[in-house]
Amino acid sequence: MKFKAIVFIRLRENVSDAAGNAVRANVSRVCDLQEISKLRLGKAIDIEFEAPNREHANKELAEVSNMLFANTVIEDWSYELTEV
Repeated sequence: MKFKAIVFIRLRENVSDAAGNAVRANVSRVCDLQEISKLRLGKAIDIEFEAPNREHANKELAEVSNMLFANTVIEDWSYELTEV
């Protein structure tokens, strides 16, 4: 079976996001958004792969997200998995 996933990786809530703060501080210079109270940057990883079934795909995707995609000391991850 073929699958497609988007893995979302975000800094944990209690981790300072210096890059996000810099972007937030400058948003009003390029557009008309005002009073932005929160802006945090993250990553999105698109991956297409084959697996024998959905259960196996979920298991392997969780493992690779924990071990390779995210720094689990400071980042959390989630994903959307669809069969293609």
